[in-house]
Amino acid sequence: MSALIIDNPEYSKVRLIEVDWDIHRKHDIVKKLRIPRHGTLVMFNKGEEVERLISQTSRDVIDSMFRSVMQNS
Repeated sequence: MSALIIDNPEYSKVRLIEVDWDIHRKHDIVKKLRIPRHGTLVMFNKGEEVERLISQTSRDVIDSMFRSVMQNS
């Protein structure tokens, strides 16, 4: 994800919160956001979930997700 943001500086406008699954898997935020496992990426726009990926690490898929969120904000 860091390399994607370095290559696309406009993506730095998207607020990212990283939750370490190994440490926080029983924490309320994981339960509230229904994070089922490692490798879950959830993007929000104006407080509403707009995109979700589970166990997909393809750069192209994540890039598309960023572009979608940026266009709809």
